[in-house]
Amino acid sequence: MKKAAIALGVLLLAFFLFRACGDSPEESGRDTVKEFIENIRDGEGKEALKLLYPPLRDALSQELKLPIQLTEMKPSEVLACTLSSMGENIKKVKVLDTSRIDDKHVEVTLKVTDREGVEKIFTFIVIRDEKRWKIASISGIK
Repeated sequence: MKKAAIALGVLLLAFFLFRACGDSPEESGRDTVKEFIENIRDGEGKEALKLLYPPLRDALSQELKLPIQLTEMKPSEVLACTLSSMGENIKKVKVLDTSRIDDKHVEVTLKVTDREGVEKIFTFIVIRDEKRWKIASISGIK
């Protein structure tokens, strides 16, 4: 029984390693953006923050104008709250295009429809850091 459990564990480990290595940069970048949007839609701003490349996260945190009652919070906590509240207005998300820039960069274009029917196009640049893919840039296209 113990040998069977070890064999099953090795088999599962090999499956997950093969699966992780088998994903193309385009798929990995697209999955990161989808996870980011899902976290925002679910009100999980702290989880969404983990998917931002640190320089982008820091730049977004510095751009926030803090009301006086929020000055006790860290800028990243305020950004997490902001991301959480943004998801309430998202109705539909569709991936329009995913393209590899190079081995460490992928561009993902999304169409986001809000609850009022307004459509916006966003382009995400996703970068591979030492551990996983993270969002390095978000820009809006009207």
